[in-house]
Amino acid sequence: MSVIWTSPAALWLLLLVPLVWLAGRFSRTNFNPAQHTLQGAVRSVVLIALAVALARPVLEVGSSRVSVVYLVDVSYSVSSRSVTEAAARITEINASLQPDHMSIVAFGRHAQVVDTVDALTAIVAADGNGEADRSGTDLDQALRAARAELAPGHVPRVVLFSDGRTTSGDVATAVAQLASAGIPVHVFPLAPRELGDTWVQALHLPVRLAPGGLIAATVDVGSQRAVNVVVEIRVGTRVLGTQAAAVSPGTTPVVVDISVDEPGAVTLEARVTLAGDPLATNNTLTRAAWVAPRPRVLYVEGTPASAQYLRSALEQSGFDVDTRPAAGPPSTPEGLVAFDVVVLSDLARSVLPDTKVALLADWVERTGGGLLVAGGEAVFGEDGYRDSPLERLLPVTFERKDEPEVALVMVLDKSWSMAGTNIEMLRISAQAAVDVMKDEHTLGIVTFNDGLEWTLTPRQVGPNREEIRRAIAGIEPSGHTLIFPAVEQAYLALQKVKARAKHVLLLSDGRSYPDDYETLINKMTTEKMTVSSVAMGAAADRELLQNIAKWGKGRNYAADDPKDVPQIFVKEAKDVTTPGFDEKLLKPVVKHVGFLEGIDFSRAPQLRGRTATVLKETALELVQTEEEDPLLAYWPIGAGRAAVFSSDVKDRWAADWIRWRGYGPFFSAVVRELAGQRAPAWSLDLAVAPARGVSRNVTVTVEAREADGQPRNLLRPTVRVQAGGDARDLVARQVGPGRYEARLTIDAGAEVSAELLDASLPANVGLSRRFIPDAGAEYRFQVPDQALLTSLASSTRGTIAPDAEGLRRGGSDSRAARRAMWPWLVLLALFGWTGDLVLRRIRLFER
Repeated sequence: MSVIWTSPAALWLLLLVPLVWLAGRFSRTNFNPAQHTLQGAVRSVVLIALAVALARPVLEVGSSRVSVVYLVDVSYSVSSRSVTEAAARITEINASLQPDHMSIVAFGRHAQVVDTVDALTAIVAADGNGEADRSGTDLDQALRAARAELAPGHVPRVVLFSDGRTTSGDVATAVAQLASAGIPVHVFPLAPRELGDTWVQALHLPVRLAPGGLIAATVDVGSQRAVNVVVEIRVGTRVLGTQAAAVSPGTTPVVVDISVDEPGAVTLEARVTLAGDPLATNNTLTRAAWVAPRPRVLYVEGTPASAQYLRSALEQSGFDVDTRPAAGPPSTPEGLVAFDVVVLSDLARSVLPDTKVALLADWVERTGGGLLVAGGEAVFGEDGYRDSPLERLLPVTFERKDEPEVALVMVLDKSWSMAGTNIEMLRISAQAAVDVMKDEHTLGIVTFNDGLEWTLTPRQVGPNREEIRRAIAGIEPSGHTLIFPAVEQAYLALQKVKARAKHVLLLSDGRSYPDDYETLINKMTTEKMTVSSVAMGAAADRELLQNIAKWGKGRNYAADDPKDVPQIFVKEAKDVTTPGFDEKLLKPVVKHVGFLEGIDFSRAPQLRGRTATVLKETALELVQTEEEDPLLAYWPIGAGRAAVFSSDVKDRWAADWIRWRGYGPFFSAVVRELAGQRAPAWSLDLAVAPARGVSRNVTVTVEAREADGQPRNLLRPTVRVQAGGDARDLVARQVGPGRYEARLTIDAGAEVSAELLDASLPANVGLSRRFIPDAGAEYRFQVPDQALLTSLASSTRGTIAPDAEGLRRGGSDSRAARRAMWPWLVLLALFGWTGDLVLRRIRLFER
């Protein structure tokens, strides 16, 4: 039990209580002293009661009474048998739980309270002839209605019976509010209606559509039985593409190749036809799309005879391609303005002077152009683009992946036995070893006592010599000697380093606890690592150190002068440097799907070679080899984007790829992503919020840019919006640099279209967007949305399909009941005021 003060500032009025007694001292009445005291006490009580009442105290008392609201989905997507079973389950739970308060809310498009389970089953028995609107599922509104039905001051429980297939409302917001209020939602999934039906579930289109290009549209066909269907996509009465398919129970994706001739707004209708379908309402799905103007690509190929493959693939996907030989890159800014993307394929650095690269860099970084560089022999090495201005633009460097000739990890003993001369010898020896190592070598240092520490994680020696010397100089003795964990750490670190020769140099002067050293060292030699050891002083465990060197195929040394050891290892393990490209079979592996979604890499053939590259730190690696070398890397730079495909795009390394069905979609997706960064002069977007009840909010966004990509401000663009009635012209107001918005509320079931009107820019006439609500969403009989239902339960601390005991335990065991105290305080003040009036008329304590 506790008291909550709603307006505590009113308690300052209690400071007036002493004035009541002070006034009594100067009173001219002739009451006796005892009656004066009684009058002062009564008046003080009145004043205290009023001051406390104005502070509006609330008494919070714990309660264990349970209030349960059963929320039952009666929409058309749920079977009548499921609703009947839910009614039986409610009766069973009530009998076991015996809640102090219970309510049943049935919901479809709207929510309504029903008195009994019989009234609940009567809704589905009426089959649309009753008052309940079953043509939709608004789970958002239903959850809010359930919360409103909970009895105040009771322990809340909401039990939801639904398939989770909502057609309107914002479920996430409703769930967040329930979670913040501590109201658990327990869920019973309901089975869908079983009709043996088949329907169009969804129509998936690429992110960007171009006129004249081949568009791979995916139609998801849902079915409750195995059946043969014909899927087609139309614009009006014109059929764009047809595909026969055999579908199985569940959802089957069917790919239909279509092509749209003209840019602009288009309304696509996906349709499924089959014999003996019981319900035609859900056989079509309409979707509005925007077909952008054809992106323009400049393709510069170092081997012009092989340019046909990529050019044909891009043209079939809706790009305008200008193919040029190696000397074709423009030498003036005007030459680049006409293009959205530039593709450079296997170009020697000699044909791309720095002046042209500078123009290209300015075009990418300032105006938002896209750049794709494809590999080949000409792009690597001293005669390639290593350390060039072009390399600065790209997400990779043209070098071999961090593959030094030697990687050395020193494992150094810093136990107490090393104090004095030995620790000095250790520092001198380690620093001498660093002095003889080459810049391109890699060095790491692990120091150990009865624990271990990475004094220096593996890194290149050249740029870090001073840091390495400072790390060695900072080694101080402490603790006991434990060798095994430190050697194991060196092994794990060298596993991640690519090097021709991997060495571990172990220095110690003491004895360690026994362990399975032989097994560990054998693992290291299996992975082409060698281990040498240095015994520091007579107290060192020479036998163990000799065995480690023997098992590690290294050498055992005394601590006289260890500076020659790294040189010996380097001499034994050096090998011939490999060329800057690998001509071998390479299997592409997708690391991040990104904009490559929908491309089936499981059937992608192997590539026959690649240019050696190293990924830059902030770049995104989408495709790599099995050896984790980058194949497709991408990053934004300035206002534009750049990508590198380290294999080639023609009939040498990609000889098998050019015959792969995914060749065109792969490079189209890459080029389209690069082209999407350039901001058009005008752009229009239509954002439609989820329906809330009978309405939904719509935001129309207009963006205006100059030719160089800079925002155009202080405009008054007009958009014409039509939503189920007469068209309305709205002036969009500026909300950011070059960005304008117009907002309105429309009927939840209305189609809405928006068109940008600007007489000064006739080229933009027809720039429009459209939204079409799915009228048949309730009749697509999918299995319960387990992901949504599970997330809903877990977010509110509820459970899935609990019994009565689970409902009793699920959630809090008590709930605070709040009661306002001010009415009682006012009543007390009234009684006190009445008593004061009586004391003014009657004399007490007198004979």
